[in-house]
Amino acid sequence: MSTTRVVILLGVLLAVAVIVPHLLPPVMDDWAIRFATLLLIAVSWNLMANAGLISLGHSGFWGLGAYSAGLFANVTQLPFWVSIFPAMALGAAFGFCLAFITGRLRGLFFAIATLAMAEALRVVALMVPALTGGAEGLFLTDHLRPSRETLTSFTLALTVAAVAISYFLSRSRYHYALRAMRDSEAAVQMLGVNPARFRIGITVLSGAMAATAGMVSAWYTGYLEPGAAFDLKITISAQIAPLFGGLYTVAGPVFGSMALLVVSEVTRLHFGNTAGFGLLAYGIVLVCGVMFMPGGIVGLFRKLRRRPRASMEAV
Repeated sequence: MSTTRVVILLGVLLAVAVIVPHLLPPVMDDWAIRFATLLLIAVSWNLMANAGLISLGHSGFWGLGAYSAGLFANVTQLPFWVSIFPAMALGAAFGFCLAFITGRLRGLFFAIATLAMAEALRVVALMVPALTGGAEGLFLTDHLRPSRETLTSFTLALTVAAVAISYFLSRSRYHYALRAMRDSEAAVQMLGVNPARFRIGITVLSGAMAATAGMVSAWYTGYLEPGAAFDLKITISAQIAPLFGGLYTVAGPVFGSMALLVVSEVTRLHFGNTAGFGLLAYGIVLVCGVMFMPGGIVGLFRKLRRRPRASMEAV
């Protein structure tokens, strides 16, 4: 698809994101916000995975974005959309620090370091109740909270921007450097590419994007507490969506987020009172996806498209 067509398509999607939420019933807005926040953090995780950086601590970026938005709004009393700037700035800054500190870590060691980072942030949030409210939590100023339709439009517009960033990044030379890093950073360095620069860049971008999702979540719920803001389930969802949809692809997180939202609603409606069943369902989806669709939903579509062509060539 040409760049012009992509820009037109993104413009249409952006218009739909702004207009349609004002025509939807409340339950559809709820689904739209949940889908959008999941997609934001899934795209964020997939960007790092494309560079060979497997994060187990994306809930840390999410929580930082949520708390920075809540604290900033309560102190400044500025409109909700302004809080996106401190959320993105803090997420990006922490992404920079994480990439710099873990510069020598690879694979499992890097993943464990990100998990420890997220847990450390949760403990810090608990230990400073004067700032974060501690275990009792923190309420956002109620009169600053936007309407349901406004927040849904804002969030869907952010997802269009995130997917656009992922797409144009996949068409750039930056993408090829990241993909080469995924295979071997040592080999990339021998070719004259500085992997540390690309590693920091993609972690900063990913951190800012995940923090934005946390900011939206904070305004949606109107309440923050460390256990929910830094919940491991956030990281799990961020991983399962691209894995099930199609790892390392632009469309993978989109299809994966849709599938997870359906699974979440089905389990909530039929097994809402069963503790832990949602995580069990996610695990089943992931295992089945890895076993029967190693390329995810995107890989399955590509396989089905190749079959008619192969049949025609055989004839």
